[in-house]
Amino acid sequence: MQKSSFSDNLVPEEFSSKFGSLIKAALGGLDRLRLCGTLRPLFTPRWMNIYLCAAKVLLKDYSKHAQALTERVCQRARQIAEGAGRPYLYVASAQTSKEALIEQIARRDRISEGLVAVLSAVEPCVAISVRGDAAKKRLSPVVQRRKCLHLYHYYEHPILGRCHLRLQSWYPFTVDVCLNGRAWLARQMDAEGLAYCRADNCFVALQDAGRAQALADAQLLADWPQLLQGLLRQAHPLHDEILSPLPALHYYWTVTQSEYATDVIFKKPRGAPAALSGFCPSRHAHLSKLGCDALPGSSSPDDYRQGQRPFQGPSYQRSEASKRRPTH
Repeated sequence: MQKSSFSDNLVPEEFSSKFGSLIKAALGGLDRLRLCGTLRPLFTPRWMNIYLCAAKVLLKDYSKHAQALTERVCQRARQIAEGAGRPYLYVASAQTSKEALIEQIARRDRISEGLVAVLSAVEPCVAISVRGDAAKKRLSPVVQRRKCLHLYHYYEHPILGRCHLRLQSWYPFTVDVCLNGRAWLARQMDAEGLAYCRADNCFVALQDAGRAQALADAQLLADWPQLLQGLLRQAHPLHDEILSPLPALHYYWTVTQSEYATDVIFKKPRGAPAALSGFCPSRHAHLSKLGCDALPGSSSPDDYRQGQRPFQGPSYQRSEASKRRPTH
């Protein structure tokens, strides 16, 4: 009898002891990941003073200096979009889904690699201003919450897949990078010629689940500084100039949001919901059959993903290796 392809630490023991015989494969790895890059010293008045002194900017001239730099940052974003022949769009409403808009653009223009679009939106931020200090009777840098324009650079990255960099256009020019481990894994499997079937953000069929798991695990060993610096160079070309007054100044990266997901593929998926219904009724409410064309030489699989709302989109994405054309 063929052994199921999944590690014991991917599926809870209580679950695998009851339903392990039904499981064909399991895949665990990074899902959505958000990293924040900050110029940490500039958040303190003392170091902001040192920075402005090194940049030869008087405190009384800070507002004019910062405004001019912001205009240049925004202008470069428009130039990047124009140079790549991609749209630059202002998103006026917070109710507009940027992800949905980018997906629409990517499908419409059949973008498989490179810049998809640059979006801009006015959003809350933590910014640096200069204010009068009545007690000390002098001007001083202050950190305050306000709003400014943010620039979203969306890419189909050759390594990471769909990702974006969000750039705050006012001091201290904080950046956020958002990526998806599943999109990254799809790129890895494409590079190795491994067939798969993907429904939104989960894999519902895998040619080689063991190799897919090894590729997912390898993401944790990636050269993160190199990946993030590469995105910075593309989306924020003025960052070297901004950092130049203090040679030791650099972006400090932290993970502000991380998700780890496990996809479970069943051997006989059409009977899985009934078998699982007694295990956890609340979880069973989230399970829904996802039909998918079979990979070459395989039976037609369905997938049930624990603890997340199933994908309700109109289509499935198949790898080139499966010899089936994508539906978009």
